[in-house]
Amino acid sequence: MPKGVNHAGKVSSLKTGILIAAGCIALLGATANAAAQAPTKDPGWKFSVGPGVIYAPSYLGDDEYRVRVVPGVSIKYGDRFFASVQEGVGYNIVNSNGWLAGPIVKYNFGRDEDGSSTFAISGDDTNDLVGLGDVDGTVEFGGFAKYTRKSWTGSVELRQGIGSHEGIIGELGVSYRGQLKLGRMPAIFSIGPKLVFASDNYNSAFFDVNADQSTRSGLAVYDAKGGLVSYGLQGSFILPITKSVTFVTFGAVNQLGSEIADSTLVNTRGADTQATLGASLNYTF
Repeated sequence: MPKGVNHAGKVSSLKTGILIAAGCIALLGATANAAAQAPTKDPGWKFSVGPGVIYAPSYLGDDEYRVRVVPGVSIKYGDRFFASVQEGVGYNIVNSNGWLAGPIVKYNFGRDEDGSSTFAISGDDTNDLVGLGDVDGTVEFGGFAKYTRKSWTGSVELRQGIGSHEGIIGELGVSYRGQLKLGRMPAIFSIGPKLVFASDNYNSAFFDVNADQSTRSGLAVYDAKGGLVSYGLQGSFILPITKSVTFVTFGAVNQLGSEIADSTLVNTRGADTQATLGASLNYTF
């Protein structure tokens, strides 16, 4: 259990998460009939594999960056089932008239006190986290909904952590999708704002500094509340090389919310502006 998260708070968050999940199920059940009436296609499986790299902070809030190798693996079954490291595992129960909605499961890898970073190929392990303890990995269950009209897509996602942080995480986004004619096959780009918010239990797990942690880390005591985690702009560019091979680049610039930016970890040892840049080469079959 992460330090600084009391039992009553965890139980309250878990109850809230159950209510959220129940609400998502009710909503999806109410709209499932509309989805069932939508025309179906022969789905078929699609697999995508390939190497990728990402340049990002060592941890959320850090001011030092590392390059990591990112194994790119994604699986899709028609326009219903999808699974990848970035998107999680989900199913489009609703798929009609521009709407997509369904359950989703993601995994938060947590954070190690020793500053080690899986698949890192550059930079040193950070010492910023020494004395704060590990934040173990957490499975996050929830639901999502998207609506697309012409080139614009709005999305919402809500998840409940079951495991380490046991917090509630929400994401809101809008994106514009367009095409560029750079060859025989058009390149596809998307860009738009994204907002992430979380409950007390999530923010406390990653950004609290209690009295014991303060003594061991040298950081001042801090109690993070629920609220805005980050807001910013993200985008991607997909360039088809052949019918089966695509080159993908993506990036984001985010500003941390005040509850996170004011944490003594971020305020003393990190930065409240975070950037990410990555690329991958994917083969689909």
